[in-house]
Amino acid sequence: QIMKQVPARFDLKTSHIPTYSAEKLSSMKDADWNDFLQRVCSVLDSTEKNTGTTRSKLNLLLYLCAVAVHKEIASRLISSQLFPILIQQLRAAANWDIRAKVARVIGLLALHTTELKENVPVSEAIILLTEIIRENFRNSKLKHYLLPALGELLYLIASEEEKRGHSRESWVVPSATYTVLMRCLREG
Repeated sequence: QIMKQVPARFDLKTSHIPTYSAEKLSSMKDADWNDFLQRVCSVLDSTEKNTGTTRSKLNLLLYLCAVAVHKEIASRLISSQLFPILIQQLRAAANWDIRAKVARVIGLLALHTTELKENVPVSEAIILLTEIIRENFRNSKLKHYLLPALGELLYLIASEEEKRGHSRESWVVPSATYTVLMRCLREG
Protein backbone atom coordinates (compact mmCIF):
# COMPACT_ATOMS: atom_id res chain seq x y z
CA GLN A 1 0.00 0.00 0.00
CA ILE A 2 1.46 3.31 -1.08
CA MET A 3 0.49 6.28 1.03
CA LYS A 4 0.85 9.84 -0.22
CA GLN A 5 3.07 12.03 1.96
CA VAL A 6 1.39 15.08 3.42
CA PRO A 7 3.02 18.38 2.50
CA ALA A 8 5.70 19.54 4.90
CA ARG A 9 4.65 22.53 6.99
CA PHE A 10 7.14 24.33 9.16
CA ASP A 11 6.54 27.03 11.73
CA LEU A 12 8.20 30.32 10.81
CA LYS A 13 7.87 31.71 14.33
CA THR A 14 9.79 28.95 16.10
CA SER A 15 12.60 28.62 13.60
CA HIS A 16 16.11 29.20 14.96
CA ILE A 17 17.43 30.14 11.54
CA PRO A 18 16.15 32.54 8.90
CA THR A 19 13.67 30.66 6.69
CA TYR A 20 14.45 32.06 3.28
CA SER A 21 12.40 31.26 0.23
CA ALA A 22 13.92 29.00 -2.42
CA GLU A 23 14.26 32.01 -4.71
CA LYS A 24 16.19 33.93 -2.05
CA LEU A 25 18.41 30.88 -1.38
CA SER A 26 19.22 30.42 -5.06
CA SER A 27 20.20 34.08 -5.44
CA MET A 28 22.47 34.14 -2.37
CA LYS A 29 26.13 34.97 -2.71
CA ASP A 30 28.56 32.24 -1.65
CA ALA A 31 29.39 33.87 1.69
CA ASP A 32 25.71 34.21 2.63
CA TRP A 33 24.99 30.66 1.44
CA ASN A 34 27.86 29.28 3.54
CA ASP A 35 26.66 31.22 6.58
CA PHE A 36 23.14 29.87 6.10
CA LEU A 37 24.45 26.30 5.72
CA GLN A 38 26.61 26.67 8.82
CA ARG A 39 23.56 27.71 10.86
CA VAL A 40 21.48 24.82 9.51
CA CYS A 41 24.24 22.32 10.26
CA SER A 42 24.78 23.64 13.78
CA VAL A 43 21.08 23.24 14.64
CA LEU A 44 21.01 19.70 13.26
CA ASP A 45 24.33 18.78 14.84
CA SER A 46 23.25 19.96 18.31
CA THR A 47 23.64 17.21 20.89
CA GLU A 48 21.33 18.72 23.51
CA LYS A 49 18.58 16.32 24.47
CA ASN A 50 15.54 18.34 25.40
CA THR A 51 12.12 18.90 23.93
CA GLY A 52 12.99 22.33 22.55
CA THR A 53 15.99 21.02 20.63
CA THR A 54 13.96 18.15 19.20
CA ARG A 55 11.22 20.55 18.12
CA SER A 56 13.80 22.88 16.54
CA LYS A 57 15.34 20.01 14.58
CA LEU A 58 11.94 18.76 13.41
CA ASN A 59 10.92 22.26 12.32
CA LEU A 60 14.22 22.74 10.48
CA LEU A 61 13.81 19.39 8.72
CA LEU A 62 10.30 20.37 7.64
CA TYR A 63 11.74 23.62 6.25
CA LEU A 64 14.41 21.65 4.37
CA CYS A 65 11.65 19.44 2.92
CA ALA A 66 9.93 22.58 1.64
CA VAL A 67 13.01 24.03 -0.09
CA ALA A 68 14.44 20.68 -1.29
CA VAL A 69 11.78 20.44 -3.99
CA HIS A 70 13.60 23.16 -5.96
CA LYS A 71 16.17 21.64 -8.27
CA GLU A 72 18.92 24.22 -7.80
CA ILE A 73 18.58 24.19 -4.00
CA ALA A 74 18.49 20.39 -3.88
CA SER A 75 21.66 20.17 -5.99
CA ARG A 76 23.46 22.66 -3.76
CA LEU A 77 22.31 21.03 -0.52
CA ILE A 78 23.18 17.45 -1.48
CA SER A 79 26.68 18.55 -2.48
CA SER A 80 27.24 20.52 0.72
CA GLN A 81 28.35 19.59 4.23
CA LEU A 82 24.67 19.15 5.11
CA PHE A 83 24.36 15.71 3.49
CA PRO A 84 26.91 13.99 5.80
CA ILE A 85 25.19 15.59 8.80
CA LEU A 86 21.85 14.21 7.59
CA ILE A 87 23.43 10.76 7.38
CA GLN A 88 24.81 11.17 10.90
CA GLN A 89 21.35 12.21 12.18
CA LEU A 90 19.80 9.21 10.48
CA ARG A 91 22.28 7.00 12.31
CA ALA A 92 22.36 8.62 15.73
CA ALA A 93 19.07 10.41 16.41
CA ALA A 94 17.24 8.87 19.33
CA ASN A 95 13.92 10.27 18.13
CA TRP A 96 12.30 8.28 15.30
CA ASP A 97 10.38 11.36 14.15
CA ILE A 98 13.69 13.04 13.43
CA ARG A 99 14.96 9.96 11.61
CA ALA A 100 11.80 9.83 9.51
CA LYS A 101 12.09 13.52 8.57
CA VAL A 102 15.80 13.14 7.79
CA ALA A 103 14.96 10.24 5.47
CA ARG A 104 12.33 12.40 3.80
CA VAL A 105 14.82 15.24 3.27
CA ILE A 106 17.35 12.79 1.82
CA GLY A 107 14.71 11.36 -0.51
CA LEU A 108 13.61 14.80 -1.68
CA LEU A 109 17.19 15.89 -2.26
CA ALA A 110 17.82 12.75 -4.32
CA LEU A 111 14.59 13.22 -6.29
CA HIS A 112 15.19 16.86 -7.19
CA THR A 113 18.97 16.92 -7.65
CA THR A 114 20.01 17.65 -11.21
CA GLU A 115 23.70 16.90 -10.80
CA LEU A 116 25.42 14.57 -8.36
CA LYS A 117 29.07 15.24 -7.60
CA GLU A 118 31.37 12.27 -7.12
CA ASN A 119 32.30 13.18 -3.55
CA VAL A 120 28.72 12.99 -2.23
CA PRO A 121 28.56 10.00 0.17
CA VAL A 122 25.47 8.46 -1.43
CA SER A 123 26.70 4.90 -0.84
CA GLU A 124 27.02 5.58 2.88
CA ALA A 125 23.39 6.75 2.98
CA ILE A 126 22.25 3.66 1.04
CA ILE A 127 24.16 1.32 3.36
CA LEU A 128 22.73 3.01 6.45
CA LEU A 129 19.15 2.97 5.15
CA THR A 130 19.57 -0.71 4.26
CA GLU A 131 20.84 -1.55 7.75
CA ILE A 132 18.03 0.33 9.50
CA ILE A 133 15.38 -1.33 7.34
CA ARG A 134 16.91 -4.78 7.89
CA GLU A 135 17.15 -4.30 11.67
CA ASN A 136 13.54 -3.07 11.88
CA PHE A 137 12.05 -5.21 9.15
CA ARG A 138 8.78 -5.90 10.97
CA ASN A 139 8.13 -2.19 11.54
CA SER A 140 6.00 -1.32 8.51
CA LYS A 141 5.60 2.33 9.56
CA LEU A 142 9.37 2.77 9.63
CA LYS A 143 9.73 1.12 6.22
CA HIS A 144 7.08 3.54 4.95
CA TYR A 145 9.45 6.40 5.80
CA LEU A 146 12.76 4.84 4.77
CA LEU A 147 12.03 2.94 1.54
CA PRO A 148 11.17 6.03 -0.55
CA ALA A 149 14.50 7.65 0.35
CA LEU A 150 16.36 4.45 -0.49
CA GLY A 151 14.55 4.16 -3.82
CA GLU A 152 15.26 7.78 -4.74
CA LEU A 153 18.97 7.36 -3.97
CA LEU A 154 19.15 4.21 -6.10
CA TYR A 155 17.37 5.96 -8.96
CA LEU A 156 19.68 8.98 -8.66
CA ILE A 157 22.77 6.78 -8.91
CA ALA A 158 21.36 4.84 -11.87
CA SER A 159 20.42 8.00 -13.77
CA GLU A 160 23.79 9.65 -13.08
CA GLU A 161 25.65 6.55 -14.27
CA GLU A 162 23.49 6.44 -17.38
CA LYS A 163 24.20 10.13 -18.08
CA ARG A 164 27.94 9.67 -17.68
CA GLY A 165 28.12 6.33 -19.46
CA HIS A 166 30.00 4.51 -16.69
CA SER A 167 29.67 3.62 -13.03
CA ARG A 168 31.52 5.28 -10.16
CA GLU A 169 33.33 3.37 -7.45
CA SER A 170 32.18 5.93 -4.92
CA TRP A 171 28.53 5.01 -5.67
CA VAL A 172 28.67 1.28 -5.02
CA VAL A 173 25.37 -0.29 -4.03
CA PRO A 174 25.81 -3.35 -1.80
CA SER A 175 24.02 -6.56 -2.73
CA ALA A 176 22.34 -6.48 0.71
CA THR A 177 20.37 -3.45 -0.47
CA TYR A 178 18.85 -5.40 -3.35
CA THR A 179 18.15 -8.33 -1.01
CA VAL A 180 16.35 -6.07 1.47
CA LEU A 181 14.36 -4.39 -1.32
CA MET A 182 13.28 -7.72 -2.79
CA ARG A 183 12.29 -8.99 0.64
CA CYS A 184 10.24 -5.83 1.24
CA LEU A 185 8.50 -6.29 -2.10
CA ARG A 186 7.80 -9.95 -1.41
CA GLU A 187 6.70 -9.67 2.19
CA GLY A 188 5.29 -6.16 2.26
